[in-house]
Amino acid sequence: MKTTFVSTSAISNMLRGSILKAQDKLIDANKEMVTARFADVGLSIGARTGLTVNIRNQYDRTEGIIDTNGLVAQRLDVTQQALGGLLSSAQSFLTTLIAVRNGEKGASVLVTEATNNLQGTTATANYSMGGQYIFAGINTQQEPMADYFANPPSANKTAIDTAFLGAFGFAQNDPAVSTISAAGMKTFLQTNFANEFADPAWANWSTAVDRNLTSRISPNEIIDVSTNANQPFMRDLAKVYTMVSGLGTQSLNQNAYQTLVDEAITVVNSSIQGLIATQAQLGSAQARVSSASERLTIQRDIMAKQIKSFEDVDPYEAKLRVDALTTQIETSYALTVRFQNMSILNYMR
Repeated sequence: MKTTFVSTSAISNMLRGSILKAQDKLIDANKEMVTARFADVGLSIGARTGLTVNIRNQYDRTEGIIDTNGLVAQRLDVTQQALGGLLSSAQSFLTTLIAVRNGEKGASVLVTEATNNLQGTTATANYSMGGQYIFAGINTQQEPMADYFANPPSANKTAIDTAFLGAFGFAQNDPAVSTISAAGMKTFLQTNFANEFADPAWANWSTAVDRNLTSRISPNEIIDVSTNANQPFMRDLAKVYTMVSGLGTQSLNQNAYQTLVDEAITVVNSSIQGLIATQAQLGSAQARVSSASERLTIQRDIMAKQIKSFEDVDPYEAKLRVDALTTQIETSYALTVRFQNMSILNYMR
């Protein structure tokens, strides 16, 4: 017969080991109760861990594209609003041009409206969103359009003044402006003046880049999501408003004045058509972004359910384990204290 001696110290050490293990389990159970997810996914699901990692990576990429699409949609909305404002001003200006073409006092009305519209066009072209200029192409950190009315005069104003002086021999504020013939004005508008709004002279007006921003709106789709101040509609707007506000319009004789107005009508019509075409192009981009986001949202939700099926735990079951482990630990602590207080001396009287 074998006799085994068990000391209170050995029993206490065993209980302490049991408590430490129970505490580790309690930490995991508490985490699972709060997060409703396995505390250690790899340990809990074993061989399926690789699958969940792949799904999570796809989920994160999809979520990232959805978030980016949200920002792109905001940018497109703002751009469309800006284009809408430019279009409204151009259409109103066209109405004014037609109304005052044959009027003797129409020049002052035109000059005032053209001046205001050129200032408004510049402000719109230089509008920024989130620190990025929306009409700058990919050069989003630099204000794209020069202010024609800046003081001291900017390069675009100086170039227009130089072209006028070179063509007629006097400045726009000279009384001799009244002697300009209709033929002379037409030639100037269609040659020297028009050249200031074509490359390379357009660099005096714009620092925008022709290349527009692109965005990946789905794993397999990359589209243009902006426009820029170098587009023909923007050049036409700058041209027509400068034509009317900056060439001595109020001092022209009636024939030269009507020639200028006729050319302005042609140019503003061109800008209106360009604005409408650009709105349609960006509208198509908006529709594609919206459609892509809807598809990706469905895919993301499916992946979320797959991840949930692999990694989630029942929080109520985890709560039961927390309660049971808490009771176990409390009991173990109580027993440990009792064993530590036991001594042979208590029985030696």
